[in-house]
Amino acid sequence: MKRVNFIGAPNFFNLNHACQALTEAFGYHVYLVGSSLKQKDYRDVDVRCILCDDEYDRLFPKATKRPDLHPLWSLMCTAISEWLSSRTGLPIDFQIQKQSDATVEYDGERHALGIFLYTGD
Repeated sequence: MKRVNFIGAPNFFNLNHACQALTEAFGYHVYLVGSSLKQKDYRDVDVRCILCDDEYDRLFPKATKRPDLHPLWSLMCTAISEWLSSRTGLPIDFQIQKQSDATVEYDGERHALGIFLYTGD
């Protein structure tokens, strides 16, 4: 049976719950990407929020192909990384990506986080 990811169950449970707040805050899906999907010895857990291009440009005007040089982008991603880490016990690398960039540059697997389906009455 293929594993969905190599994050331990309690940590993944906490990550999924924490990402629900991010999904609500941004209005966009948050995704688990990177090495934790493929290997047990991952360095960090890559979490991405992919915004439509217009929303990304509104939040981060004049951001270049190096968004880490944009002060608001850098602050938001660092703060959210630390917030997620404190809630999950995982080494989190959170980044906000522009949809057009994410589609072209990062075509790997993505697993949506922060989504719960309730089927009860």
